[in-house]
Amino acid sequence: MLAKHASFLARRPGGVRANMKGMDLSGHNFRKANLHSAVAAGAKFRGANFIGADLSHADFFGADLEDANLSFAVLCRTDFRGAVLRGARLNGSNLSQADLRPGIWVDLTAEREAEEDKPRRAVDLTNASLNSANMVQASLESAVMHHADLSHADLTDADLSFAKLKEAKMEGTNLTGANLKLAVLKGANLARAILTAEQVESADLTGATLPPELARLRELPSVHRAPKDELERKVFDHQQWIETGGATGARADLSGCDLSRRDLRWVNLSGANLSGTNFNDSDLTGAKFVLTIMPETNFTGAKLAATDFSGADLTDAKFAGASLRDATCEPVDLKRPDGTPLGRQWPTNMTRCDFRNANLSGALMRSAVLDGAEFVGAKLDGTNLSGCNLDRARLAGALMDNAILNEDAA
Repeated sequence: MLAKHASFLARRPGGVRANMKGMDLSGHNFRKANLHSAVAAGAKFRGANFIGADLSHADFFGADLEDANLSFAVLCRTDFRGAVLRGARLNGSNLSQADLRPGIWVDLTAEREAEEDKPRRAVDLTNASLNSANMVQASLESAVMHHADLSHADLTDADLSFAKLKEAKMEGTNLTGANLKLAVLKGANLARAILTAEQVESADLTGATLPPELARLRELPSVHRAPKDELERKVFDHQQWIETGGATGARADLSGCDLSRRDLRWVNLSGANLSGTNFNDSDLTGAKFVLTIMPETNFTGAKLAATDFSGADLTDAKFAGASLRDATCEPVDLKRPDGTPLGRQWPTNMTRCDFRNANLSGALMRSAVLDGAEFVGAKLDGTNLSGCNLDRARLAGALMDNAILNEDAA
């Protein structure tokens, strides 16, 4: 097979692309093999030797590479979606632009549920060794990388959004431009890592070791520990009310309250009464306000990166000068009390909201109600506004590079 694949790559007569789809090749030796563009979807390579091999552009969708040795392998643009790389060694390997997003391998010859009914499996890199690996622009969305060794790896511009990196070794890792939206970095060692506070403002840094200039981000806000006053006590009790399904705590009524200039990162105030609440200049990074009624709320100058406003009523809310980078303002699927879907969605209502000079880059605002909203001078770079009616919105001076719009809105 390898000989015929070599002929295929050289375009010699008799050449055939290597097709290992679904095969069990555990323990085999592929050291320095040229498997460029080979097909190995769903194959099993547990403990296999790929040291120095060329797997660039190959299809390893859903493959099982547990404990395989891929040190110094060329894995550029390799498709590892849904692959198992638990305990694999990738020291010094080149994973530039590799695709390690979730996926699910479906064996069409076996009895199974319909593919659309199966959850996508996240790539599993638990305990993997990626020391000094080149992972520039790699797609690692939702990857499970607990205890992985990423020391001195180059993850420049990589997508690590929603990745699980509990107690990962990331000492000296280059994370320049990497997307760490809502990544879990509990107990991770990021000493001497190259990154900015902005990159990890929505990440879970509980117990993480950070560079000195970012060490303050590790500290949990007081509302998660010991509330310092009555207002924070209400926030704390509300979170308990949500987490226990109402068994403990109490639903918060914070209407008209002044919660300005507070550290409220990662709070969950979904379902609270927040009509007219003042969050002026507060840090609400990663906060949740799902299906919350909160008209005339003041978020002027607030930090709202990765905040979830799905299905909220924000009529006449003020966001002037606020940062809503990567915020979620999308419809919520309505469900019956037993959890079954009603087949209807509840959009985020942002009627007459003031977004002047706000930063909404990368925000998800699909089908949001924006009647009369003010976007003068706002940044809407990469913002998803599909399904939105912007006829009566004011967009003078708004920066809309790469924004996703309806054709009629454009």
